[in-house]
Amino acid sequence: MKIVFVVNNKNKRLQNELPGLNKCLEEGEIGLTEILFTTKGKHAIELAREATERECDFLIGVGGDGTLHELINGVLLSNIPSESYPAIGLLPWGSANDFARTVGVSNSPDELIRSIKANSTKKIDLGKIVLHQTKEIRYFINIAGLGLGAEVVKGMEQTTSRLGPGFNYFKHIITGFFRYSKKEVSCNSGDWKWKGKLLQMAVANGRYFGNAICVAPDAVPDDGVFQVVIFGNLSIWDYLKNLRNLKKGTRIKHSEVHYYKAKEIVLESEEPCGIEADGEYVGILPATISILPGAISFLMPSDSR
Repeated sequence: MKIVFVVNNKNKRLQNELPGLNKCLEEGEIGLTEILFTTKGKHAIELAREATERECDFLIGVGGDGTLHELINGVLLSNIPSESYPAIGLLPWGSANDFARTVGVSNSPDELIRSIKANSTKKIDLGKIVLHQTKEIRYFINIAGLGLGAEVVKGMEQTTSRLGPGFNYFKHIITGFFRYSKKEVSCNSGDWKWKGKLLQMAVANGRYFGNAICVAPDAVPDDGVFQVVIFGNLSIWDYLKNLRNLKKGTRIKHSEVHYYKAKEIVLESEEPCGIEADGEYVGILPATISILPGAISFLMPSDSR
């Protein structure tokens, strides 16, 4: 059994955690392990693709949602058949660990090792984004966001905060309300259509984004459909009044908030409207987003399978 770990080396906090991880791996006796470190932006995509083509059994991301996003894209960009993909795992030591919240994965190396030994995996879905203008393809495991969410991600990529990612996200949300101009967006799933001024949209495979905001309470990562949540022409006061409900995962009751299901949606806008995936800025509309049912095996505790 061969296991490859890809560590997000941008997160300096991990330096203090790695000796403990190494000790757990030695004591766990789980087979041949290799630990790779990122050295630049999007490096995890390259490392994951190479590890996949060298045929490993488990590919484990050590970091947050961004690290997991890059691993997924590296695996699907590899030149091997999908049935030979490694099982994907996550040690959620990142600044935001929203997908880990959905699937119940903890940051315990011991629990990770137990899952590896038990081969405790589950087939889960992925999302696929095709940007119409550039023909670029991007895969995601958690949530793709349009509108304000994409602008918040772009802003966060350019700044940091000593008060942590939660405060940084909230700060960019609030400043975004004052700076962001709502875009006229149309959405067509085949079964339903929506068009209007868009504050934010979440095309969700997982339930959480933005550091523990439960935007899509009914999303299930292995049911073969997205939950699509549309926040239309909302004001900052609407958002603030409902923030507690979003944190709790309660559906928002408002005429400008809509909940749908979809396997594929086509998104268009005459104005530049950004899109992000798993907290990584992707590009602008138009785009098609589709579900890939059971695309990968994901490592998780047996009690959450």
